[in-house]
Amino acid sequence: MKPKTLDIGDSKGRRSEKKEFAAKIGKHLRVIRKSKKISQEDLSEKAGYYRTYVGKIEQGLYSPSTHTIWRLSHALGMSLSDFFRGF
Repeated sequence: MKPKTLDIGDSKGRRSEKKEFAAKIGKHLRVIRKSKKISQEDLSEKAGYYRTYVGKIEQGLYSPSTHTIWRLSHALGMSLSDFFRGF
């Protein structure tokens, strides 16, 4: 996913892009988690988050911070750079 070219005042475009990013990162997280055969419950417990929070990230409803992605990637047994490989 590449950032779109947006004008400074294009807040509607940024919101749309943020929703698209949240959906892609959530789908990416779910694919990795399932490939490692880890449940949402186990992942959330290892990362220190509620299962519902991880679920909402995977559904694309929340756009996680870099810190959250870092915690989730380490709970999945991978580095942050490995997590983003193929994204």
